[in-house]
Amino acid sequence: MRRFFTALLIALAALACPAKTYIVCVGISDYPGEKNDLRVSANDARVMYNIFARNGKSERAILTNHKATAEGVKKAMKTVFAHASEDDVIILYFSGHGTPGALFCHDGILPYEQIFEVMKSCPAKNKIIFADACYSGQMRTESTSQQPPVKKGNVLLFLSSRSDEVSYESAYKNSRFTIYLERGLRGGADSNRDKIITAKELFIFVHKGVVESSWDRQHPVMWGNFDDNMPIINWNS
Repeated sequence: MRRFFTALLIALAALACPAKTYIVCVGISDYPGEKNDLRVSANDARVMYNIFARNGKSERAILTNHKATAEGVKKAMKTVFAHASEDDVIILYFSGHGTPGALFCHDGILPYEQIFEVMKSCPAKNKIIFADACYSGQMRTESTSQQPPVKKGNVLLFLSSRSDEVSYESAYKNSRFTIYLERGLRGGADSNRDKIITAKELFIFVHKGVVESSWDRQHPVMWGNFDDNMPIINWNS
């Protein structure tokens, strides 16, 4: 009987304090000079920020263009993720240039390992990195032990392209990967119509859309230590 009441109290506590999402959105279109500028990356970050703002179960930060320095991104991650508890979800979304082993912030590279270290320090069980950048698939091979680089809790790396592929912008206001990411998160990926977008649902939806629309030139990848049913966003009121 005591176990029953303990379980009931835990369940009631979960209902009273539902899991939240803590997300840092980074998008860089305007790099120093003109040669490396992109068209849509800053808007990609705004789109992702707005999705979770509309969802209402999140705390958010956004850094675009000159504000998205390597130290600025790490500081934002530490500040936002510090509020997350074990049952919450933390997300880093990045759209911009990538290179094997790192993401290009406004003032230089941000090595994957530094991103992983910040995420490792957070107690949240569910941790997600969306990387919309060329060669982002390299992120999944950074660990020499062949295990996911972040070993604490469930870790999902959702990357816009394979390790040897570029990630395409589009003729629209967002990159090809983020277009399908947005559509999926807004409900397009909800195959069972329960208003909860899971990792598996989102990957199937985004992968199909990107591969078809890029004429088989870009292939998103998902990798890490996570459950297929990990909730990415919950639209239930």
